[in-house]
Amino acid sequence: MDAMGIRSYIIATGQRGDALLRIPRREIDIEEKIRDVLRKFVNQKFNGITIADVVRQYDIENRRADIAVLKDDGKPILIIETKKKYERKGYRSEVSFIPTSEHVVGQVVAYAALLKVYKGMHAPFVATANDTQLVLFTVPENIEDLVDWNAVEEREYDRVVRRFYEFKRQNIVLHKPHKFSDEFFKDLLDTTTGIYANKYGVDEKKQELHWILIEEFRGFIEFITPFVQEAIAPGNRFRDDLGRVLKDYIKRTGYKPTPKELAREMAYVLLNKVVFYKVLERYYSMPKLESLYEKGIAQTCNMYLSNLRELFDKAVQFSGDFEAIFKTGIYDAIDFVESEEVLNALDWLIGLIDHYEIERLGDIVGFIYEELIPPEERHLLGQFYTPRPIAELIVKWCIRSPDDKILDPGCGSGTFLVEAYK
Repeated sequence: MDAMGIRSYIIATGQRGDALLRIPRREIDIEEKIRDVLRKFVNQKFNGITIADVVRQYDIENRRADIAVLKDDGKPILIIETKKKYERKGYRSEVSFIPTSEHVVGQVVAYAALLKVYKGMHAPFVATANDTQLVLFTVPENIEDLVDWNAVEEREYDRVVRRFYEFKRQNIVLHKPHKFSDEFFKDLLDTTTGIYANKYGVDEKKQELHWILIEEFRGFIEFITPFVQEAIAPGNRFRDDLGRVLKDYIKRTGYKPTPKELAREMAYVLLNKVVFYKVLERYYSMPKLESLYEKGIAQTCNMYLSNLRELFDKAVQFSGDFEAIFKTGIYDAIDFVESEEVLNALDWLIGLIDHYEIERLGDIVGFIYEELIPPEERHLLGQFYTPRPIAELIVKWCIRSPDDKILDPGCGSGTFLVEAYK
């Protein structure tokens, strides 16, 4: 489907025979917009390296990379993939994506491997970008040894990168929001050329893990919110059954969310439940939450949500606690329009949490939750986080002995409790 026009859509379908559901997307050609920003820096020098050209649809062995940034020797220093293309056996479509998903990372890595093997060129950096985020990776010199060439040949990009999470962990440099700003892409060129010219070490520019995780989670929220919104409020009007529940909710809380606001809040709550479940399952004899779509356990979004609800009930049962985490009132009414993209995104989230084991990060988890929801959204919900240095100062002043008792009924991410424990 052409990205330009009055409106562009993701076509989301359920099982065969289901009606097509169209989810409005932003009217923007991401590839062209990023190219236009980068072209502002053509013929400029960064760390002694001249940006010679920025090319759309750069040819690599009869495949076309979305954007290639060329040095003055005509070779790419950076290849960017701005959308996920399905190209299996003649089938081709463009869909929304999470920029660290296996499909899109596999595709841009495949381009780097093909460039190395067939043209003898090593592209030192690749990136993936959607309309809100960009992720930058270094490309190892032996990239041809790190890919599955059968998957490259078949264009099954989700299988291209062997040991995907290890590759991502080792080679990711940054994962940031970009907003198509000149400043962001100027910094991007400074980073890539600086590392390439040995002005910077990779570790100097590498983002801290908790910031990468925050952007991973934000990417998930941004991705699934439109699917939730269309399910709970088709045509931007709440479904009748949900509308009736909302009337009581508004009366009790005094808060009247828009369809988009409620959809985002539902997405945040679902993320919280999945993260919390994955932490608890390491400490209680609970069923393991796996990638339900990949395992063939859930073939539709409705089945996936049903399985998640059963597991969340078991979390309360097995732990004998945490009902407030898993029983969330109106937010339990989350729904999705049927889409394979959502199924893959839910699998992606579970795989991500499995890989990082975020409970091992200590109080960084609290930091992640403090930073995950943008301040303007938190304030609408009446959430205000105390900066850690202030919490530390207050706790040192008010706790006078080990026998003091601490009461923190609105603990949020536990900032005061962590400082009190220390």
